Amino acid sequence: MDDRERSSTLRILDANLNRAVEALRVAEEVCRLHWSSEGLAADLKALRHEVFAILSAGGIDRPSLLARRDIEGDVGRETASPGSGRDPADMAFRNLGRAKEALRVLEEACRLLAPDAAPKLLEARYRLYAIERGVGSLGPRSRPLERLLEAKVYLLATAGLARLPLEDAVRAALEAGVRAVQLREKGLSDRDLLRDARALREATARSGALFLVNDRVDIAILCHADGVHLGQEDLPVAEARKLAGREILVGVSTHSPEQALEAQRLGADYIGAGPIFPTSTKDAGPLLGPAGLRRVLGEVSIPTFAIGGVSSSNVRLVASAGGTRVAVSSSVLGSQDPAGEVRALLQGLEESPPPAPGPPVQGAGPR
Repeated sequence: MDDRERSSTLRILDANLNRAVEALRVAEEVCRLHWSSEGLAADLKALRHEVFAILSAGGIDRPSLLARRDIEGDVGRETASPGSGRDPADMAFRNLGRAKEALRVLEEACRLLAPDAAPKLLEARYRLYAIERGVGSLGPRSRPLERLLEAKVYLLATAGLARLPLEDAVRAALEAGVRAVQLREKGLSDRDLLRDARALREATARSGALFLVNDRVDIAILCHADGVHLGQEDLPVAEARKLAGREILVGVSTHSPEQALEAQRLGADYIGAGPIFPTSTKDAGPLLGPAGLRRVLGEVSIPTFAIGGVSSSNVRLVASAGGTRVAVSSSVLGSQDPAGEVRALLQGLEESPPPAPGPPVQGAGPR
């Protein structure tokens, strides 16, 4: 490579280093100040500093880059840039896209001048893909209803039921296939509840899972949750949507086919139906049982999670009644191996025989 080619390659590196770190900083600030996502903001900050370190270790130092910078002679300065974002979330997504493109250019240019740096930049770009998934789960384009349809095991997170630290148990469950998590804490102060909600919001975002808050619409809004879950004595569905907006998921606990139908009529996105089996939860309602679950499933067309005493030891009874989704708490949180319990639940739902035919139900909606 002659001096002219080396100089132009250094200019390419300089321009794209600036582009990458500027874009990462914008996304970092949105995570920190808009979503209050401390962990994702820290990841973006660490990645930003790592890009500098990779180039420096490859012999691409700042003085060499600055010496080739030609601001006045840059023929691309007058090229129109894409329009600005519509909101902070869109601003973050646009800048993550810029950062990915710039990292790819840095990787390719380093293949010419610093070959050892290229694979490290490739690894950094793939880490950014993972961070982007987490950021994407926080944004308004995260398709919560579509993701809800994919959820088979829904975890109700309560620290008092967890054998392990709650965040550790939730992360293990997420890795094993839980696609929705609800924070269900009745006795915490508002400050502590918001703190825990933000921590679980971040953990679920990283795995692409849904996050919901029990009862508290205000906490759900403040931590940018995907939804809120309401009991029979909580706010009506329509009132919750007035506070949280139309995009948020709203689930309702139901204990009979009549309550299930009413929740669907009022616009709930999903219901919890139970208790299917005896449970120590105080507000669980009268025992519905597998037969009652079958009746509920015949009446409603929205996603229905069987809840109450469900575990890997009895989940096949849920599946035999037609259930394809379960909401669980103590069976997973109280296990020394939360991931193993989640896998057993999923296996039980998949391997159970098809339900025996029941009596026809008038007015049953499509499923």
